[in-house]
Amino acid sequence: MSRMRGKPNLPDDLSPKDPTDFLDGASADVAEKPKKIVKKTSTESQEVTPPVATVSKIFRLRWDIAMALENAAHNESKPGHRVTQTEIVEKLLKQYLDIDH
Repeated sequence: MSRMRGKPNLPDDLSPKDPTDFLDGASADVAEKPKKIVKKTSTESQEVTPPVATVSKIFRLRWDIAMALENAAHNESKPGHRVTQTEIVEKLLKQYLDIDH
């Protein structure tokens, strides 16, 4: 035999909402929501570019090419700025394919 669960014990400070508020445009709910504070920053004046979609590709490279790519990424990296192998391959492919992006 299964037992039915009882109603949850809600705190007394939750006042029930008037069901007619829904029909009236829920103005009571709007009053309950905190207002968002919008701060203007200097980034608004800068041009924002949308993110570019990427595709995952898996390549098998010769060992010497893979090691040269790894060394190039390590040598290009500076403290505070890491250069990834992907960035190097993208740069070389853009040059090879004459893509101006």
